[in-house]
Amino acid sequence: MRKKQSGWTFWSVSAIVLIVVVLALLFMRLFPPYFDNLKLQDALDELASDPRVANMTRRQIVKELDNKLYIDYAHEIVDLNESLLVDKSDKKLVITIDYEVVVPLVYNLSALINFANRVDIDRR
Repeated sequence: MRKKQSGWTFWSVSAIVLIVVVLALLFMRLFPPYFDNLKLQDALDELASDPRVANMTRRQIVKELDNKLYIDYAHEIVDLNESLLVDKSDKKLVITIDYEVVVPLVYNLSALINFANRVDIDRR
């Protein structure tokens, strides 16, 4: 009886390596916007824990957030004057930052990432 050889061929190994390399490059291109968004969300959470924020104006909120982001070297992530929405009601203050990031991948292929960060603050 003849025994067949079994194992991975050159083409199957090269296909797996190609897939791993493409996924690694994709991860390296898409990780920085998500990390920057994490800094922005942390700044929003820190702002929400401040008891003074319930009585701040929109301009004061933008200035306070910009100062917090400047400390984390993240003040150029988003233009807060355009992206920040403040919704005040009798019981709640809702601060929302909606923005998009376009990440060029290869040639004319890009990834569009939408971020929507929101914080609800009780007004007392």
